[in-house]
Amino acid sequence: MNNIIHFLSTSLIFVLLSSCGNTQETDLIKKIEVYELPSDLTTITDENLSPILKSLGDAKIIGVTECVHDMIEPFHFRNALIKKLVEENKIGVIAIESGLPESRLCYDYILGKDIPIDSVLTDGFSCIFGSLEPNRELLMWLRKYNHDKPSSEQVHFYGFDIPGCAPNPVLENTKAGFNYVLDYLDDVDKEKSGIFRQAIKEYEIYLRIRDNAQDTLPHFWDLDSAGWNNIVSILDGIENTFKENSDVYIKNSSDLDYKWAFRSIYNARQNVIFLRSIGKPDIGYDIRDLGQFKNIQWIMENEPDKRILLFAHSTHLMKEIHSENPKVIPYTRCGEYLANEYGKDYKVIGNFFRKLEWFDGDPLELGEGYLGYELSKLGPNNFLVEVSSLDKKWMKEWCIRESNSGDKLLTHLEEAVDIIYFNDIQTTLFPPENK
Repeated sequence: MNNIIHFLSTSLIFVLLSSCGNTQETDLIKKIEVYELPSDLTTITDENLSPILKSLGDAKIIGVTECVHDMIEPFHFRNALIKKLVEENKIGVIAIESGLPESRLCYDYILGKDIPIDSVLTDGFSCIFGSLEPNRELLMWLRKYNHDKPSSEQVHFYGFDIPGCAPNPVLENTKAGFNYVLDYLDDVDKEKSGIFRQAIKEYEIYLRIRDNAQDTLPHFWDLDSAGWNNIVSILDGIENTFKENSDVYIKNSSDLDYKWAFRSIYNARQNVIFLRSIGKPDIGYDIRDLGQFKNIQWIMENEPDKRILLFAHSTHLMKEIHSENPKVIPYTRCGEYLANEYGKDYKVIGNFFRKLEWFDGDPLELGEGYLGYELSKLGPNNFLVEVSSLDKKWMKEWCIRESNSGDKLLTHLEEAVDIIYFNDIQTTLFPPENK
């Protein structure tokens, strides 16, 4: 093993040196395509990113992942990559792991609508993702970029997740889809809006998850099958009303407004099915990842001439993910749906790290024998690695995260990602003392 590590380290150092002009290569060392990024990721340049553009090619969909939520390094890389791809007209849509209905505010904001940025950040993201400074910075940059562009060249922004933040009991807002639909009806059909608001009112208390022991009010667990079926019937009624009155509704709003509102009916269904699924094996728990996939397809149908960049947790976008315990991931993930549907038109830049800065005794810290462990010996903190250039001996299962049950989520590199974005150490946007 020591010899293997020595050869890998030597070859990695060789590639880094060769990028500065040394083009000599020996037959003894297989070249691994590794590209160094600056330690300060806010200073990433076009030159730093240019080497991976060939690998991305003309892919219709580019997935960029974060291995752990709310770490600084993935966001800095994401923003730099988005800016480069936008400026080179290689993408025209950005979609992130956040509720689709909520994201209409972001969509409108970057197209120049007069909305206070703080309102967009508060109400346009789910899971308090609007509190992340890199998201503010990205929206403001996209708005400025779009300002003097014709509509055909403007970039669009979406969330592709189901609404709210289920199953997080503190952050979830499972009524987001319902609210979007009913607010739209307020504008185009006040009478129908009143009817449906009254119908759903008695069930609103159940569209939530208790977040503390002192909360004794009913929540999703307390609604019986008949009640859930009634909610589904209400959604059926809303959908039929939209279809029967589509021409009038579009006339009283716009085709775009109608499409978003109609899609939000589906999003509301996603929340209902998701809540019904929790802890019940007879209803598939995969509704969130399937819903993400379906939402991405809807976005692509709306944007047939634009390529799209997705940003989400690795478990949602990697093309392959598994666990030694088959019960941990018994269903297909969004990235697997995308890979099966789009094949080579779906490229993934997967984020990995060696250690989390604030987490002593990190159970995910990589040890000797893993590619990431060897990368950390080179000195700089951040690298891009072409997976296709790796020797098979480095194609080990890489641990993505450890679940609450202690089971590890694993991935096979050659199946999961096309490019590795590696950080030696990742830094949280929310240090523990501030939580």
